[in-house]
Amino acid sequence: MIVRSLFLSIILTVFSIAEVSPAEEGEKIYFSMGCYGCHGVYGEGVNNFPKLAGKSRIYLAKRLMELKKGMGHTPQKEMMIPYAKALSEKEIESLSIFLASSSSKDSESLEVPEDVLGGSNL
Repeated sequence: MIVRSLFLSIILTVFSIAEVSPAEEGEKIYFSMGCYGCHGVYGEGVNNFPKLAGKSRIYLAKRLMELKKGMGHTPQKEMMIPYAKALSEKEIESLSIFLASSSSKDSESLEVPEDVLGGSNL
């Protein structure tokens, strides 16, 4: 009985440590897919590419789902469709949560995380 309780405790600890929030998952997707190259490091918009940060999670998810289906409302839709098609519905939800909660503009937070760029953790 003690061994079983210890095993269960270890399993629950591992799962609680490994759990990543949807916003954190969305941030990883945003950087790994290179979205920041057109939309800014935290979705603040660059040149004629729209600002995404702070928009409604529902609005963002709806637009990404439309792009996933090959439909869009902007001149850049042809550029966006392949990216949207590569996303699962869960990834779209996580990405939308990240962007909806993103509004940081201080210089330290506008840096692309090293783990995304392939840097070391030294």
